[in-house]
Amino acid sequence: MPLVIAAACLAVAAGWLRQDLRQLALLRNTLLLAAGTCAISLPLGTVLAFLLGRTDVPGRRLILALTGGMLMMPLYLHAAAWDAGFGQLGWWSLIRGPSAVPLLSGWTAAVWIHAVASVPWVALLVGAALAGVEPELEEDALLAGSAWQVFRHVTLPRMIGGVGVAAGWVVLSTCGEMTVTDLFLVRTYAEELYTGFALGDSLASAWRAAVPGILVQAALLLVAIAITLRAAPGLFTPMRPARIYRLRRTRLPAAVATWGCGLLVAGVPLANLAAKAGLVVQQAGDVRLRQWSLGHAWAMIASSLSGFQQEFVWTLLIGGLAATGASLAAAGLAWWARRSDWRAVPALAGAACGLALPGPLVGLGIIWIMDRSEPAILVWLYDRTLSAPVLAVVVRILPLATLGCWYVLRSVADDALDCAACEGAGAWSRFWHVAWPQRRSGLAAVWLAVFAIAAGDLASSILVAPPGVTTVPIRVFGLIHAGVDDQVAGVCLVMCGGVAAAVAAVAWLLGRHQATVAEDQRPSA
Repeated sequence: MPLVIAAACLAVAAGWLRQDLRQLALLRNTLLLAAGTCAISLPLGTVLAFLLGRTDVPGRRLILALTGGMLMMPLYLHAAAWDAGFGQLGWWSLIRGPSAVPLLSGWTAAVWIHAVASVPWVALLVGAALAGVEPELEEDALLAGSAWQVFRHVTLPRMIGGVGVAAGWVVLSTCGEMTVTDLFLVRTYAEELYTGFALGDSLASAWRAAVPGILVQAALLLVAIAITLRAAPGLFTPMRPARIYRLRRTRLPAAVATWGCGLLVAGVPLANLAAKAGLVVQQAGDVRLRQWSLGHAWAMIASSLSGFQQEFVWTLLIGGLAATGASLAAAGLAWWARRSDWRAVPALAGAACGLALPGPLVGLGIIWIMDRSEPAILVWLYDRTLSAPVLAVVVRILPLATLGCWYVLRSVADDALDCAACEGAGAWSRFWHVAWPQRRSGLAAVWLAVFAIAAGDLASSILVAPPGVTTVPIRVFGLIHAGVDDQVAGVCLVMCGGVAAAVAAVAWLLGRHQATVAEDQRPSA
């Protein structure tokens, strides 16, 4: 069925594009960007997921922490970090001379930054699939074959489902973003929507231009779902930890590969920002001397806290309101869809819409809904409150919030819920009196994770921010068009520190959640 619907979406998109060569070129660029991103991120993320999750490679906990810390890193920070090192004004480009061609520009920069930003997500999704492989099957297969045969015939088939989900996620997240493509002048659907509206295009023309791309993205998502359903034997949560493959003689090469990938994803971008923040240029006659100063780097970080104080306040306020609204809606959808029958349709539909819509299109939709004279309350909310950016960010983060809440709430024991139902408790009463007390740590982790993502949103909120409201992502996005200087690098390091703190708190809350689940599943004496 998913393949039939995907074919119908492609047929409608083909008919739509037949007479519009410009839209066809935009679709080609968007798909090329997604394909290039997948070509780099899927192999790196899959190998990293296997080495970190299923082998005894040395130092895997540290690399896992570094990679996990990049999960919630906003895309504009990825762009700023790589541009600070290898862009037109990056430290590497300045060392090579003013006439040197930057390593990252145009298509090369767009594909590379999207790919590196996607590697942690691929590692997460493929790692989740690997964690679900039944250790009993692998142990039984070891009695009849070698470790390589067990991997090829048991582990690999169950890993393909995670790779399919990761591919769908990479395609949708790449097609729906305009941050990197606008910065490096690559014309895609999302970037066209943003620049077209900024230049005065009407809402109707923007929606018409987006329809073919949305149909193609929906078709690709359905194909990924079909591949996943065919490859994965079904959802299974092992009662025992996954089996660890012993690398033996290949342990050293695997360690080099793992550390290299981890440093590529997290180490190099952070080093670029630190190098740029501490770069000091002094004039000695006709020679410009460049040196790095720790004091200057600290000064840039400290000055950004005061120089961007208003932007930080707006960022935290919009992110907090959006995370709260999305978490409440996601908890309701996930609780209603917990038993995975027809009640899961609203949750799946909401998640699919949030994933398929490009960020600028979400902003345009909010403008179409709220920027009208009747009723007057809508235009007042649009111009005088934070309703528009909060609503736009809620639409963007609702799929992730729903997935997180579903993961947490599906672990609630059915016995406790059945006992509450026998005493006359309704569905929502069972949620507040049974599920919430048992899973508050997990739900708090979901809120904190979507808060970090909401605070870094740019694509959907940049078009709907009311007058006088400028968030850190919006201001930094405007500044990095002229190149990343020491001030921009300083504020980016502050945002990276905030994201790292949020990731650490999420990991701690998830640890408490896992301990609670294990305690609930322990048989009573």
